[in-house]
Amino acid sequence: MTQQLIPVFNGELDGRAQQLCNAQDLHSFLDVQTRFNDWVARRIEQYGFIEGEDFYSFLSKSEGGRPATEYHFTLDMAKELAMVENNDQGRQVRRYFIAMERQARESRGASYLSVSQQLAIHRQVPKLLSQLKAETAPTIRATLHAQLAQHCHLLALPVPALESVGRATPENGELFPVSQ
Repeated sequence: MTQQLIPVFNGELDGRAQQLCNAQDLHSFLDVQTRFNDWVARRIEQYGFIEGEDFYSFLSKSEGGRPATEYHFTLDMAKELAMVENNDQGRQVRRYFIAMERQARESRGASYLSVSQQLAIHRQVPKLLSQLKAETAPTIRATLHAQLAQHCHLLALPVPALESVGRATPENGELFPVSQ
């Protein structure tokens, strides 16, 4: 498990489930000397980040004074900001976020798909295999193979080698050989 430098949490932004981080946590870890409000406003303008796509902001609940504006950044935005700080903490944060994304991808597998989505994709695999076996045009075969590979990855199935689909029996006796 990766040491947690900055808390990462799941949220939805731009209509997609994404990993996010709190901007103040990032600012603090990066050891930026500029006041948070000035830093975040300048970086958003300077690098053209888009609210609703790269980050979202909201007013926090206030106990007394006026409410503060909070920001949640996508990991892509946080990585870019970490890089432009050009310091050891920025490089450390960037590597950390890359590791967090890798961990999320590896742990997700087919589990992020609903059962009905998995079944629908699973039904398409034999159809794509049949179409691929029957097709002779190289470009169409490549397209069909790319679709098949995408389906196999979503279901954590091995991807058959393009050359093996359409032959009577695979060379190594497997159901279908894994492409290199």
